[in-house]
Amino acid sequence: MKKFLLISFAVIVALVFGVLIFPNVRRINALPDDMVVTYSDIQQCNDKDVFSPVINLSLPKNIEVSEDGELTNTVMSVKLFGLFTIKKVNVRLLTDTDVYVGGDTVGFNLFSEGVICVGSNAVTTADGIKEPVKESGILDGDAIIKIEDIKIENIQDINRIVNLPQLQGKPLTLTLHRDGQELQTKITPALDAFTNTYKLGLWVRNNYSGVGTLTYVKQSDYRFGAVGHPIVEASLGQNFNVDSGNIYKCSLIGIKKGERNNPGEIRSSINLSDDAIGIADTNCDYGVYGTLLNKSIINPDRTALLGGRLSVKLGEAKIYCALDEQGVKGYDIMIVKANKQNSADDKSMTIRVTDKELLKKTGGIIQGMSGSPIVQNGKIVGAVTHVMLNDPTRGYGVYIDWMINN
Repeated sequence: MKKFLLISFAVIVALVFGVLIFPNVRRINALPDDMVVTYSDIQQCNDKDVFSPVINLSLPKNIEVSEDGELTNTVMSVKLFGLFTIKKVNVRLLTDTDVYVGGDTVGFNLFSEGVICVGSNAVTTADGIKEPVKESGILDGDAIIKIEDIKIENIQDINRIVNLPQLQGKPLTLTLHRDGQELQTKITPALDAFTNTYKLGLWVRNNYSGVGTLTYVKQSDYRFGAVGHPIVEASLGQNFNVDSGNIYKCSLIGIKKGERNNPGEIRSSINLSDDAIGIADTNCDYGVYGTLLNKSIINPDRTALLGGRLSVKLGEAKIYCALDEQGVKGYDIMIVKANKQNSADDKSMTIRVTDKELLKKTGGIIQGMSGSPIVQNGKIVGAVTHVMLNDPTRGYGVYIDWMINN
């Protein structure tokens, strides 16, 4: 009898595992080690038996959650029958806070700390061609922040400092930023025979201007996120390191419709003499961030909750962008794939444009739409990041998880 009961119990467990648990093992294992969730995300997963009727998500009791849209670090448990923990995930818990939905095309004028090296050139001297950079160890992408302990704030500072009477022709100590670290090197300027001034033989820049789409603005502190992917220094192929910057309203010039292997674009102009509507302070893998100062760009009636990846469902959604004089409008899309990412990536979702009006105007997703918020069931769940070159009706989006709290 006892043996029969054990066998029966084993059979029941096997059936439960085979029918209710096994099909979801891969989905459970695909949950990343660190993710953003909201209370409503968890409640929705449990109410709809997303993983299984016998598997629920739970949080520790008595969590003190910030009410201003900040994230709270805690641990989410994946439990079998509400009793046995089968996986733990470090989560950043976000309150179900309303944010303003973006969609406006904005311009950026970003400045680096110091100046960024983007190349080198030879200097013609009375003694022939010299390359001061050659023995210095300076690399493209390095930011020069000081020369002889004098802070570098703009390109003009380079020429001014190396030609100071007390420094002319002497080996100079340069302080660099490289990959988040500070280091020093020596370089001896060469005297240019044509201009009779000392030069380092470097091409440098300290600003970047471009356009993108505003994704969201937090109601609590007017912190914004935009673009959804990094602003890249084209000549270097790496993220532009931002120390400060401004954002501006853009004037729409026109739309270049996208075609197969020929991406379209939103053609806009930025007037840098206008008053900035906000300041930018961060450019990272998930977009450009800062604080909005002029709130006229906000539509107070266009709000949504922030939703983590658990909010994302395959099916209908909308993207918001501004493509004509009528301003920001929502357009229909389908989320056709939602990747189970264990690490940050700006290709979290695959989307397809289904809106006939949008297809007629743009052919699908075009340059300048990066950052367009993806809204599903009243929540911002992500932002548009890329178009598929071989099919402009399809593209990618990043989970809002990777964007928020920067």
